[in-house]
Amino acid sequence: MTKAFILVDAEISKIEDVSKELEKADLEVYPLFGNHDFIVITEFGDSKTTAANLLEKIHPIEGIIKTKTLIGSDIKSEQT
Repeated sequence: MTKAFILVDAEISKIEDVSKELEKADLEVYPLFGNHDFIVITEFGDSKTTAANLLEKIHPIEGIIKTKTLIGSDIKSEQT
């Protein structure tokens, strides 16, 4: 199954609160250093599942400024 990687940016003063809320959302979450504050990794069965994770679990969290979703790709050479 393909994975979706959701980059999350949060208000500096809300980083700890956002972290706690993301953990409660039952998602695979990692804090980051650099341009983004967190990465959320979720299975991408279909676009509805990923959209539901964003709209129902991530976007309502107070302190989140923006997200960027990247869909993983399976790159394999098929030789016949």
